[in-house]
Amino acid sequence: MDESKAYLFESRLKPVMARFNMTSYGQLIAALSETGESAVDAALIDAITTNETYFFRDVHPFVLLRNKLLPDLLARDTSSVIRICSAACSTGQEAYSIAMVLDSLLPELDKTKVRIEAYDVSEHVLKVAQKGEYSKFEVERGLSAELIRRYFTRTDNRFQISDRLRSLVYCHKLNLLKPLGPMPRFDIIFCRNVINYFDVKDREFLIEQLAGILAPKGRLVIGATESLYERSSQFSRHISDGSCYYEKVE
Repeated sequence: MDESKAYLFESRLKPVMARFNMTSYGQLIAALSETGESAVDAALIDAITTNETYFFRDVHPFVLLRNKLLPDLLARDTSSVIRICSAACSTGQEAYSIAMVLDSLLPELDKTKVRIEAYDVSEHVLKVAQKGEYSKFEVERGLSAELIRRYFTRTDNRFQISDRLRSLVYCHKLNLLKPLGPMPRFDIIFCRNVINYFDVKDREFLIEQLAGILAPKGRLVIGATESLYERSSQFSRHISDGSCYYEKVE
């Protein structure tokens, strides 16, 4: 980030420094662990990550999922586990939106082998995603009254997602800019509004990482304003009903 973002760092880092009784940024830097596992590291990551999200954000990727990606996948093979990844999942609205689409297409969802793996670098947002509890504002931002009635239980002004959908979503801490190590192979990966935050080198690394965890002919969905910048020979670009997705080249 350039110097124009200094205000952003100051507003987000000062509470972290106050929490750990620090008086300078130098102290904060010195306290960071090389392994990234200290309490200071976790607080820093929670402070500086952007967690903007809401149910069915941008709509079009979920229409694409419903009308193209899942039907194609189910036509190929219905016997194996369906694995979908929500990368940089934030507080879980994207993962649960995916679960709702699956539920609408698969009436016997309980009998279908489905796993939605949700990943984020922030421990704070992962706890929210795992719990699946949201405010009135959060559920009304993107969901119809019908979907709220169908999938949530209300207690005062808090809304708890159904156990049925929550059982499909598995949350894990993961830094996409570090080697991923052993991972499952996914049929579909949602990694939206992430690539644009990185420089060229990190974008290329991230794209290679995503290609490595996609199954043959797996599909990658990125943000509407994002592109693979034609720097990866591992994907072919496709358009369906005005929405773009990338398929892993075998």
